[in-house]
Amino acid sequence: MEKTIMKVENQLDAWREWQQAKVVLLAVSGGVDSVVLFDIIYKLNQKLEQPKKIVLAHFNHHLRPESDIDANLAKTLAEKHQIIYYVKSWDNPATKNVEAAARDARYQFFAEVIENEAVDILLTGHHLNDLAETVLMRLTRGTSLKGLRGIEANYRRLLMTVDKRPVYVQMMRPLLTIPKTELYDYAADNDLGYVEDVSNQDTKYFRNRIRHQVLPVFEQENPSFLDNMLALQEQLQASYSVHYANYLKHEPMLLMYSEKMRWVLYVPAFVELEENQRKVFLTLFFEERLVEDIPTYTKEAIDRVEQVIMNDRLPNSSFQLNENWVVRREYDFIYIQPKEEENQIDQKLSVQIKHLNHWHIISENEQIGLFDERYFSTSQVLEMDYSLRLYLKPDQLRGFYVRHRKDGDRLALNDGHGDIFHKKVSRYMIDNKIPLNDRNQMWLLCDRQEEVIAIIGHISSRNYRHRHPAAESYLFLYRKMQD
Repeated sequence: MEKTIMKVENQLDAWREWQQAKVVLLAVSGGVDSVVLFDIIYKLNQKLEQPKKIVLAHFNHHLRPESDIDANLAKTLAEKHQIIYYVKSWDNPATKNVEAAARDARYQFFAEVIENEAVDILLTGHHLNDLAETVLMRLTRGTSLKGLRGIEANYRRLLMTVDKRPVYVQMMRPLLTIPKTELYDYAADNDLGYVEDVSNQDTKYFRNRIRHQVLPVFEQENPSFLDNMLALQEQLQASYSVHYANYLKHEPMLLMYSEKMRWVLYVPAFVELEENQRKVFLTLFFEERLVEDIPTYTKEAIDRVEQVIMNDRLPNSSFQLNENWVVRREYDFIYIQPKEEENQIDQKLSVQIKHLNHWHIISENEQIGLFDERYFSTSQVLEMDYSLRLYLKPDQLRGFYVRHRKDGDRLALNDGHGDIFHKKVSRYMIDNKIPLNDRNQMWLLCDRQEEVIAIIGHISSRNYRHRHPAAESYLFLYRKMQD
């Protein structure tokens, strides 16, 4: 159907990332949605003056009798169109939480293909019915503003390979505005073969009950229900994006991260917020940050944290957030940490920068962080005790840490003629007459290759100081807190 191709073409043309992409990966399961997506993308690519490199990937979960048929269909599709393809089997399927484990294994496989082929975009066949089913499922189980957004059509995603290497890719779902009935019509009109997953008819699964018993009732009441759901989802996506962007501007002043104390909230900064803004920001903290440690939480938990923030009569209090985590207020700070961890802040031999755009506590009165340069104005940067601009590519964002000096530390420097030489950290300290007691307390910024990037407060190496087309500008900041 020409109108279906036009919908997808118009959607892709609206995405700048698609225009710039050179290599795209299609996740093909063998179902009607992914087969139609492949056919449309292949045809659109043939029309381009500079066609993109298309790669196909299929992950065989071995969870259904017809799994091998799916894999053979994907292989045949790729060979027929003479494109590169990857097929992998799940050698050790999980026996518990199978759906989540299968998804993790599948995306680990995609990450490795993305890395091997230098993929810019990962395309999946999610469609409008998938979106409606997801929203209805979340409404039934209980959800938040973020959950009500449903499925995102175009966003940047971090994947992990099997051996935990980070891989960034642009996720795109160009069929998200198209109902499944239209995909069936397209497949019939274009004589496309596909495999029906018979388990999709089994109503013992929650999604299938929504698909076969709930969604048809809404469509019977209003044939435009799916279109209305799409319009609502687009509004919620826009609303959430505005809230989140506003939150990110405030976050460096609201939160800190300590390896020992985990999350640290700065009470005065939250108190200064208007009430509704404070509620939204706390919710975003739970949804975008704390979710890494506590995947499930309740609105009551968020409300209780707010009560602790606003209760000046009890500047020292605590409560159990769930079975394993506690919330503890000590005057101007609220610590959210595992229950078994000690209640005092340790000065560590080394502290990793685990989270971008967050302050990390390294001692009782010292904090560090790696930030997108847009988070701080020039005047705010000048107020810091030390700042260092670094040009980093996406795969260089992880692995920075600070530690005290050790024997053999060297710093890569430029001489007066632009040539590189290495100087011992100990020699620098001697040459600059730094007292011996101070030398052992000074912090060094290092990368994951254990190269010394800077003696904080003094001098930095040449590493990460030069612009690169694929790199963006970040700020390493260090500050001392007032006693």
